[in-house]
Amino acid sequence: MTVEEAIALVEQLLERGRLTKVQEIVFRQSWAGQTYLDMAVESDYDCGYIKDIGSELWRSLSQALGEKVTKNNLQGILKRTTQPQKDINASSTFQPFTSWGEAIDVSQFYGRTTELETLSQWIVRDACGGKQRARVVTLLGMGGIGKTALSVKLAEQLQGEFEYVIWRSLRHAPFFHNKVTDYIKILSHQQVNTLPASPHEQITCLIEYLRKSRCLLILDNFDTLLQQGTGCYREGYEPYGELLWRLGETQHQSCVLLTSREKPTEIAALEGDALPVRTLALLGLEVAAGQTILTLKGLSGSEEETRQLVECYRGNPLALKIAATSIRDLHEGNIANFFSEGTTVFKGIGNLLEQQFKRLSTLEQQVMYWLAINREKLSSTELQTAFTPTLPKPKLMSVLESLRWCSLIESNTGGFTQQPVVMEYVTDCLIEQVCQEIVTESPQYLLT
Repeated sequence: MTVEEAIALVEQLLERGRLTKVQEIVFRQSWAGQTYLDMAVESDYDCGYIKDIGSELWRSLSQALGEKVTKNNLQGILKRTTQPQKDINASSTFQPFTSWGEAIDVSQFYGRTTELETLSQWIVRDACGGKQRARVVTLLGMGGIGKTALSVKLAEQLQGEFEYVIWRSLRHAPFFHNKVTDYIKILSHQQVNTLPASPHEQITCLIEYLRKSRCLLILDNFDTLLQQGTGCYREGYEPYGELLWRLGETQHQSCVLLTSREKPTEIAALEGDALPVRTLALLGLEVAAGQTILTLKGLSGSEEETRQLVECYRGNPLALKIAATSIRDLHEGNIANFFSEGTTVFKGIGNLLEQQFKRLSTLEQQVMYWLAINREKLSSTELQTAFTPTLPKPKLMSVLESLRWCSLIESNTGGFTQQPVVMEYVTDCLIEQVCQEIVTESPQYLLT
């Protein structure tokens, strides 16, 4: 769409005839990405006057379109306005540019209706209702809980709302320069191949493209960039932190969605229920969705047995699939026989938990050990006095919050505890550690 076409569309939408001279100046220069100060200098109008004209113009357009229009999202919204709307014409020809990278197949996807609805509300409908739209969203949860699958399903459902959908895995911790170059090449239609040397300037360049076009950018496995148990970045990966901070603080019309087992410090500082940075802590599947997985895996059992199995793994989809395979192989698919054995941690589930447990700090691991030793809920005060010397309360609460973010502990008014399968795994780790201490005669701080 050219600026002339855009002006003609605006004049049609506002039904006021031609734009005034000043309105046209503001519109043309906004379309070109200039600041209000630049406009004032070039046109000899007062900067405050230019801002007032712009604000009134965007307000009128917002009322006409039923969607919040700003100087920064102007191009994206008007371009979308010229496309047939999905809900009016199902045969819409608009096709966003999509780049799926290593995205998984989600043709078999169960449950998560509430989560998909919440995320859609944050990312799309809040803007239409005049609320603060989410610019950065974090899907947080333990390994295997389904963060990756949910991010792909969400992108498939929302792709019609964006000009670009880019899904990328960070599993192998790619360097910042490589990834931002990848994104900008796509958004610039391969017109930009060389970026500034400074990460700060690279981020500035990316944000400019996120302002010009409405893009859904998904970064899967963000926790691989973080130091174990700190929420801070591995050496050389700090620019990703600046990227998150500026994406959350800077006005743009796009949305960046992260999946992570740990919450980055920038997200913790910027997030809020009514703010443009938000976090959805992902819990397990509902019982019905979990039972569907078990049925498809070929397990046999009563309604109560399948419900019990889903709850044993707290609806973790990957854990359920691993358990179901082992039950099928070792117990001929009979759930009752499995429960009679009294163990829930198979090799695959143990590996899954080990990956996350090893990323915890020493203090976080010690809290996990004490919860496993106690078996029942512990209050924060009881946990605090379990350490010698007594652990400072602020430090303990920080550890508990971190473990809660990772979905490794559960909490309610009665205190803190662990999922049954997590408790069994941690107990096995503790027994192994004690045996090692006996052999080496080197007791650790935890057991003194």
